[in-house]
Amino acid sequence: MPGMRGQRPNAKFFRRVSPLLKFAERYFGYEVQGWENIPKRGPALLVMNHGVLPFHAFLLTRQIYSKIGRLPRTLAAEFLFHLPLVRDLIMKGGGLNASRRNAATLLKRGDLVTVAPGGIYEALLIHPGTRRIPWQRRYGFVIVALKLKAPIIPSYCHGINEVYLTSQIFLKRRLRQLKRSRFAWPFFFGIGLLPFPIKLTHWIGPPLETRIRKGESFRDAVRRIHAETLQAMSDLQEMAIRRTG
Repeated sequence: MPGMRGQRPNAKFFRRVSPLLKFAERYFGYEVQGWENIPKRGPALLVMNHGVLPFHAFLLTRQIYSKIGRLPRTLAAEFLFHLPLVRDLIMKGGGLNASRRNAATLLKRGDLVTVAPGGIYEALLIHPGTRRIPWQRRYGFVIVALKLKAPIIPSYCHGINEVYLTSQIFLKRRLRQLKRSRFAWPFFFGIGLLPFPIKLTHWIGPPLETRIRKGESFRDAVRRIHAETLQAMSDLQEMAIRRTG
């Protein structure tokens, strides 16, 4: 299993793949709202909804590097590091296996870290029109952020659930497989395997403070911050729907 062997983000690599990412930005009409909420320095954990395939994380990384000069570190699902070509691309981009240990190490270094807490579980559940953010049992990212007092930055990519049509066939079976093996493949299609050219707008919310309040246990603080994060994600989703229709 990959540990902290991932490379540091490579600016030369991102400049090399920038034409492809720019094409994707035009294809989806991708834009970011809420730039004032992304810190120019210091550790922070930027969380986002997953989609079927979370390629919006790469688009956001390029935008952050282009406009702010920071190269975020990305936490990705473990199975991706067992796919030779995909593994090489992720590692050259500074990506690491999505473990608590790796997240903590990166935040201690002062990195801006991006992660989609819903992971494959969320990818299996979503379909066009989905408004649910299924993070109810996902506490790990909050635990790490609270231990290091790193702010959590909520972000919601509006449109990412619509770029593919999905099927719920054998969903219960695939969820059981995910529980056993930590992997199950979502059934999806677009224009073949290409996504539909749906407008994508990535909304960035204000950072959430991660500190234990007076008289509060660590466990209670985790549950409170987790609830605050889910509410912030829901608020971003509702704002995106109101503004884009």
